[in-house]
Amino acid sequence: MKKTALFAAVVVLAAGCTRRVREVPGITYKTADPAKLVAAYNENAEKIPTLSAQLEMTLTYKEEGKQKQRTLDAWLDVEKPARLRLRHDALGRDLFYVVSNGTRYWVGLDKAISGGEDTVYTGTLAGLEGESLFRPDRLLAAFSLAKLPPAGTTESIPEVYNDRYVMLFLDGSAPRRVLAKATFSRVTFMLSRYEVFDEESRLALVVEYAYYTGVAGAELPGAVVITWPLDDLTVAAKVRSAKVGAELPPRLWEFDAGWRRDAKQMELNPTVTIREYRENGSQGN
Repeated sequence: MKKTALFAAVVVLAAGCTRRVREVPGITYKTADPAKLVAAYNENAEKIPTLSAQLEMTLTYKEEGKQKQRTLDAWLDVEKPARLRLRHDALGRDLFYVVSNGTRYWVGLDKAISGGEDTVYTGTLAGLEGESLFRPDRLLAAFSLAKLPPAGTTESIPEVYNDRYVMLFLDGSAPRRVLAKATFSRVTFMLSRYEVFDEESRLALVVEYAYYTGVAGAELPGAVVITWPLDDLTVAAKVRSAKVGAELPPRLWEFDAGWRRDAKQMELNPTVTIREYRENGSQGN
């Protein structure tokens, strides 16, 4: 359902607007310029050119109408602006594998997850606009503190609350469309929540930052909760053994053809998109 009219009303109300919420006794709420908080966020993001970390992940999802939960370990490598590798390995068996080399992505799913056979999704990053799940660019935003505002922003508007500042990032369309929202705590001045909206103005991604830890002179999220509302999937991840700024080998950004040598999809249709797989089956027919 389109929400452009609603967002247009929000934009009109937001300019210069201060909204009161119930404050928590004993907590001091500080005042700052929201634009300067975005600048400080970007300055911190510049300190994280690369990131390698182990993740303790808890997945919450729906299967056959029932909510299920699974906890597993994963390994994350990031090189800005758009290189990413995320994989899970259990006793030498990768249950999932996500990699982006900056222009192209690959997602490998073990048959235990895909529900049939080992499956590989692949395509260009530019072709991911209609997707909410498996997007390397949004995983980058969640884990590596991608810079703000997001691409396509022509105007940023602050909302002021007693306990937080919210920056709305809008594009140049008519009516204006909200691309993303960034919420900063008025206690810590750190980013506490980040929301992304798709081309239909649907909420496609929500990232909540529980706390931060200092690593190599930068503040890095120590725990994040990532929700894909359109896919009924939530991932809560704790960051372990994080390393910032190390030089990462180029081989990390290549798809491992040996991941599943029987994943014939790569040979049959190497450009099929995730959406085509979903709609037409794993062979993309």
